[in-house]
Amino acid sequence: MEQRKISENFSAMTDDVRQYIQLKLDMLRLVITEKMSKLTSFFMLGVIFLCFFFFFILFVSLAFLFWFKDHLGPAWAGSLIIAGFYLLLGFLAYRLRFKLFIDPLVSELSKIIMEGDEDDED
Repeated sequence: MEQRKISENFSAMTDDVRQYIQLKLDMLRLVITEKMSKLTSFFMLGVIFLCFFFFFILFVSLAFLFWFKDHLGPAWAGSLIIAGFYLLLGFLAYRLRFKLFIDPLVSELSKIIMEGDEDDED
């Protein structure tokens, strides 16, 4: 009789452990899905802002080119000025890439990936 009780308890405990493992796997899937959706929305928002920024820069450049052509000189000179400005901007962006781009991106991505992990260690 005692042997039967132990085997029933062991069987019930095995079922509970399986159920616990399944719940932990489901929780892991939900956490991964949440983090992936946040990462995807972060990158999509970045792409949208980048596209708007490029269109803004394009139209400001064209406006400068037309203003320069009408008031100061030939269009090719205005185009060279704009190209020089972009070259300078590209050089500055390259020199400051860690401070302007990489460090904030890594910081934001680590916030998204690591958020809520303190609560999950129970």
